Amino acid sequence: RELSLGDIRTMCERSGVEIEVFVHGALCVCRSGQCLFSSLVGGRSGNRGECAQPCRLPYQVYRDGKRLNNEQTAYALSPKDMCTVEILPEIIAMSEDIYCHPELGFKEFRTRKKAIEALDKAGIPHEDVAYTGIRAVLDSGKPGPNIGLITEFDAVPTFGHPYASEDSCAAHTCGHYGQLGVMMSLFLAIKDSGMLKDLCGKVTLLVTPAEEFCDMDYRKGLIKEGKISHPSGKQEMIATGIFDDVDIMLSCHAMGIDMTKYHAEIGSSLNGFIMKRAIFTGKASHAGANPEGGVNALNAVNLAMTGINFLRETFRADDAIRVHFYVPEGGQSVNTVPGRTQLEMYVRAKTVPAIFETNAKVTRAIRAGALAINCDLEIQDTPGYFPLHQDENLTELVKKHILDYIDESMIAQGTHGFASGDMGDLSLMWPIVEIGVAGFEGSIHGKDFKTADPEQAYCVPAHYFADTVADLLSDGGASAWKIKEAFKPVMNKKNYLETLDSLNKSTFYEKENN
Repeated sequence: RELSLGDIRTMCERSGVEIEVFVHGALCVCRSGQCLFSSLVGGRSGNRGECAQPCRLPYQVYRDGKRLNNEQTAYALSPKDMCTVEILPEIIAMSEDIYCHPELGFKEFRTRKKAIEALDKAGIPHEDVAYTGIRAVLDSGKPGPNIGLITEFDAVPTFGHPYASEDSCAAHTCGHYGQLGVMMSLFLAIKDSGMLKDLCGKVTLLVTPAEEFCDMDYRKGLIKEGKISHPSGKQEMIATGIFDDVDIMLSCHAMGIDMTKYHAEIGSSLNGFIMKRAIFTGKASHAGANPEGGVNALNAVNLAMTGINFLRETFRADDAIRVHFYVPEGGQSVNTVPGRTQLEMYVRAKTVPAIFETNAKVTRAIRAGALAINCDLEIQDTPGYFPLHQDENLTELVKKHILDYIDESMIAQGTHGFASGDMGDLSLMWPIVEIGVAGFEGSIHGKDFKTADPEQAYCVPAHYFADTVADLLSDGGASAWKIKEAFKPVMNKKNYLETLDSLNKSTFYEKENN
């Protein structure tokens, strides 16, 4: 008796018998067998089916002689539920529609319209942030912490995906549409249930654009036009102060591990990275009639890539280094010696020192390629994201609520991922979690990525995050303040922005004259 959804799911998956589940109507504050309230006050045992339900009566609550509640909050022990039954199907439909209509970062115009329609329908005011982002706040009217619900909603170029856009191959293969479904349904349910009446503080929905670090020429154009100042949505929101009054942040993301074995991933870390673009300028000439008169910039790219590949044996396993590249410009014509080529790459690692060390090695390899062919070279370094480190205390609090829905054997904890995300930047300055969720199938960033189990992708995380929010904003926000007090930021916002600026640079290397 008294099984969690996770317990029931495990029994169904691991047994070959038909299982019938009974759900009793009263939502007790304790599991049966643990509550003696009715026995103590009325001599009727709730554990023997005779509960008098004294928890549903009005009470005056005192601490140290001071009354803590009023007539509006007199039902202090009455069980409350935040029902998402009606909200979830509508928001899941919205999210799946967004999956079918992907847009790249800072181009999420249709997606943004869908999100705004949901907020407007619920009567929730909102404001524009970070060009295509959205910020909305629910306020209890009482002092307390501000809990941020972080969601992304941009797509990533993925060739061959059935819903890839015609103009840019944009596709929702990283699950951001699912994030929006989880956090939007949670936010609307908080509003609809009125649960903040019995809590404190605020809940802020932060719909952040442009997490995928791509389409950089477009983003640099926006920067040049003064529409944004940073190429990532969260970097832009940090710079413009959107997160300044937020105390704790909750987020989720499709897991990159086996979703048949695990249904949640907590406390994981991620690599950080620097983005590099190398522009080689040689000399064009007729490839058939006069190849000796040219300087082949494509050969310089090939040598640079070969140099980088020979460096891989120097990469320490503990640093989780990844250097991956592609050639966005390989020449101008098959009948012309390539006069200009470009090589674009990420330099990823587990720690900032390892990123810097590897970046220096890669720069030398790129320069060697240009020097061997005698090309002019420009190297553009753009700061990507810092490594992600989730707050341990917040992770444990969220885990407590995840366990009500998922068996502990199906929760992966403390893993490290070689990917990166701009939640890493937030983790420098705020206590955050980014819970890995299941319910998807196919490869992350692959043409087969899609929703497989809406219950796991949307419903389960929405419910355990609801319980988490209630926990953080109960008792004057005691648990939230304790987590924030224990958190030690790596840097403040000023240091962070200065570091970004120092890493954003272009360096020119001229070819030799002879």
